[in-house]
Amino acid sequence: MDRRWLGFGVVVGLVVGILVLVVVGILVVVQNRRMRRRGYAIPGQTVVRCSRGHLFVTTWVEGGSLRAVRLGPTTRYQRCPTCGRFATIHPVKDADLTEEMRRQAAEASGPAAS
Repeated sequence: MDRRWLGFGVVVGLVVGILVLVVVGILVVVQNRRMRRRGYAIPGQTVVRCSRGHLFVTTWVEGGSLRAVRLGPTTRYQRCPTCGRFATIHPVKDADLTEEMRRQAAEASGPAAS
């Protein structure tokens, strides 16, 4: 095989890879803006409710999760620090939170959430 074709394939692969990364980045930004418009504190430290009703604060960034399994734009599967069990969690809209609920969520999450 001619070396020019090998070099051309590497360049094409690199360009395609960069385009994929750019498209994924744009989709993440669009999803984050959409969630903000809906009233959620995403991305960042977000108050969430587990399927058992416990409130806690977790880091929520669209497009990636290190401690959770993503099940959609508003659903994760992760460990609840209150009961210690794995559960589905959903973000809570800022407008739906009282000061008491915010305090409860921050206490349940520990000092890392502050």
